[in-house]
Amino acid sequence: MKKLTIAKLDIPSPSLERVSDFLDQEGTKTSIETVNWNEFPYQPDVTFAMGYDETHIFLKFYVKEQYIRAMETQPNGNVWEDSCCEFFCAFDEKGYYNLETNCIGTQLLGFGPSKESRERFSAEVIHSIEKTSTLGRETFEPQRGNFDYQLTMIIPASAYREHPNLTFTKGMTFKANFYKCGDKTPEPHFVSWNPIEIEQPNFHRPDFFGEVELG
Repeated sequence: MKKLTIAKLDIPSPSLERVSDFLDQEGTKTSIETVNWNEFPYQPDVTFAMGYDETHIFLKFYVKEQYIRAMETQPNGNVWEDSCCEFFCAFDEKGYYNLETNCIGTQLLGFGPSKESRERFSAEVIHSIEKTSTLGRETFEPQRGNFDYQLTMIIPASAYREHPNLTFTKGMTFKANFYKCGDKTPEPHFVSWNPIEIEQPNFHRPDFFGEVELG
């Protein structure tokens, strides 16, 4: 199981611009590079940097890929079919959250104990997560080329609705995994941070989450 320690960020009135700049300069970049299934060998170049304060998680993905798609614009839509970065986390054994963000910033957020048993949160909750993409917000059809973009987000603790008293403090640990996928891109791929040792692609496997510690 992989382990990751993230730093507390002292950013007064954190904005997306400040968080993005801070993670660029001070953040430790971690690769998402495990190709779990041989029938889907394509591996984009993906890293992420992460930080926190008492009431937020700060997360930035850095992506370089040859195949890209951005069609979904509705909260809780099929963002995983587009070029998509994902952050799944579990604060206890009750269940896990899946936050999925396509390359133009459309998001899905859910909670539950398994892939088959999940609750999707409201658009209001999703909109409470600040996010920006260097690709902008306009949709585009599947394309081939050389694409280089970043996704930055500020996730408030309040977005994790099943844990209403959640705060982030030094020494806290939780389970998590980070993914890059694109089910309907010209080159479908399913890449993870922590390995997933099963036969068919499935990111909804908390038994293969790694560990994140707040430093």
